[in-house]
Amino acid sequence: MARGVRVTASLRQAAACQPLIRRLVKAALAPAAQGVRIVLTPVNSVLANLLRGRVKPNSVLHISYMVHIPYETVGHLRRQGMTADYLAIGASPYWDKSDFKFLPSRFPPVRAWQEFVLFWRVVARYEVVHAHFMYAISESGWELPLLRRMGRKLVAHFRGCEARDRTLNMRLHPDVNICQTCDHRPYICETASAARRRGLAQRFADATLVTTPDMKDFMPSAVHFPFFAPDLPEPVPRPAPAGRQPFVIVHISNQPGIEGTAEIERSIAELMTLRHDIEFRWLRNQTHDEVLAQMADADLAIGKMKMGYYANAQIETMASGVPTVTYVREEFITDELRESGLILTTLPKLTETLDWYIRNPEALAAKRKIARASILRIHDNDRLAKKLVETYRALRACA
Repeated sequence: MARGVRVTASLRQAAACQPLIRRLVKAALAPAAQGVRIVLTPVNSVLANLLRGRVKPNSVLHISYMVHIPYETVGHLRRQGMTADYLAIGASPYWDKSDFKFLPSRFPPVRAWQEFVLFWRVVARYEVVHAHFMYAISESGWELPLLRRMGRKLVAHFRGCEARDRTLNMRLHPDVNICQTCDHRPYICETASAARRRGLAQRFADATLVTTPDMKDFMPSAVHFPFFAPDLPEPVPRPAPAGRQPFVIVHISNQPGIEGTAEIERSIAELMTLRHDIEFRWLRNQTHDEVLAQMADADLAIGKMKMGYYANAQIETMASGVPTVTYVREEFITDELRESGLILTTLPKLTETLDWYIRNPEALAAKRKIARASILRIHDNDRLAKKLVETYRALRACA
């Protein structure tokens, strides 16, 4: 038994050392990778001149880490007649669909060659490159000046904490903000990667988009471009909560610290002391399809209680016909939001809000009745796709 314990401890120590070993190997091979890029520099210059006109007309390439949102976005653009494709960088246990996949080598010289081949075979052939999270195929962004030289246009689309400034957020919104109990270590906004991507966007982006209006605190010149709504089937009618028990509440988050999950759980516990029979489903580390299945029969959803605006998960629950509790800062609240299936409240008032809707099933039923239609109207996919197509068209028209 003692030997088994020692072996297990040794394996754990070896596993803990692997990231350090990878960093050391990467640092040691960095000069070789730089050598590859130096050798390829004149080749890139010649190819940029020769292949400037080799471009797909009316085309856009979306680049992101592997996730479902860009995949669905290119579908909307194709329905508008665009040649739109999705290049995913890396792999994910939660999503695996894309038009192109780039699995970067851990060895920098090999990755440098991979980037060169991918750029000329795929990326350089599109009129517009739409970079979600400002992801490029390289970490350095060496290919971005080439895109500009060839007349291609770059859209930087910031979708989360890679755009935020924690110090500024804490100062602007001291009472409640997404950064207060952030559970990312290190903070995403303060990593070298995020800073590099923000810098690349400032230098090379022809347009900058943000998914929620609160992000304009950090990128005031960016354009707010809302999420597309998910293409989900019409929800199956469900019995009123009073006719079945327990009352099902779903919460979707892989980052509880930035969602207010601890406060949400405390509210649920308080409600249960009031003799409410509640089944609380915290959906985390699941595939997109698994999440959709779990939330389909919920009575209510809760999410984004600290950020100041709702996001993709709240749109998905609403499109599934589930009324959704969320926090929206007062300056962003419109009549359209007030009259939708969203239930707007704050963390201090969350218990009171939930208790009221549980005790007033007719009010909840009224929200449920309009949930799907109201969110699909606010996030009308045809309207948003046309707006994005027009954005690309305007960029292409600029010399």
